[in-house]
Amino acid sequence: MIEHQAIYTEPELLPDYKGNPLVEALPPVLEDSREVIDMLSYNGEYHDEERQYAARYRMHYVLRLFRYFQPLEQHLDIEERFSHCIRQGYLHRNPLLPDYAMALAEGHKAIKSGEYVIPRAYNPTASGFTIIGLSGVGKTSAVTRVLNLYPQVIVHSRYRDTPLILKQIVWLKLECPHDGLIKGLCMEFFGAVDYAAGTNYFEMYAKRTTTIDLMMMRMEQIVRLHCVGVLVIDEVQHLCLAKSGGSEKMLNFLVSLVNKIGIPVVLIGTTPAKDVLQKKFRQARRSSGHQGDLLWDRMENDTSWDIFVSTM
Repeated sequence: MIEHQAIYTEPELLPDYKGNPLVEALPPVLEDSREVIDMLSYNGEYHDEERQYAARYRMHYVLRLFRYFQPLEQHLDIEERFSHCIRQGYLHRNPLLPDYAMALAEGHKAIKSGEYVIPRAYNPTASGFTIIGLSGVGKTSAVTRVLNLYPQVIVHSRYRDTPLILKQIVWLKLECPHDGLIKGLCMEFFGAVDYAAGTNYFEMYAKRTTTIDLMMMRMEQIVRLHCVGVLVIDEVQHLCLAKSGGSEKMLNFLVSLVNKIGIPVVLIGTTPAKDVLQKKFRQARRSSGHQGDLLWDRMENDTSWDIFVSTM
């Protein structure tokens, strides 16, 4: 994974974020919809003379359509949601403040003792949301394209005149295990962090003999240590397969990441996931925050459809 060296830009029009290196190292907020559309679009190449070539060649040209991407209204909505939730999630997680070091120390102490302790009072500003829609409408590809507007890993060494040794992970995207079990999610988390940041957490922590509670505590500590900006969980409909209250336990754990650490959690799933989130999520509205759920249905024969087809 490519690591980006931190370049700090003071957000003049967003004074709430001034002095926070986690936010100042992010790309600037995109000012208008046209800019978002230009950055998300991919139309591919087309040359009129290719229509005259043999069928064997033309099939290769047609496959370019799989890379075609035309941003529509829901894509602009998703981009804006991520812009909000990542920055708001960092609002009270400034690594220059004493609370950051204290939270790390408490987490380390809890892991060493093996006993879970409630961390010091936090004032979380994180606000995740859910994206629910039919299979194949483009939820995952849309989120992946939006996340790629941000560097996944930012390396800090010095902020202004202050030393700051930190490998910031702006986003992590995981898939909910097919059996809906927390242990599988934790293992995938360790692997995803290793891939992004070049660490070896999977080798150290993803052991069959390790208890789920200890895995969860280590996962929380890694989120703190690397200042993870947003955690995206795809295929949450697999929670329907979790047995013995496993789905409720996992969803409550994800809520605890929001409430205790302040990291936004975004859940993506097909329509069966809607029932899981509404019936078993003890604090379901916390997952939506002030942004609300995004319900993604098939396209209608309207202006968006005309734009999509005509551009293609």
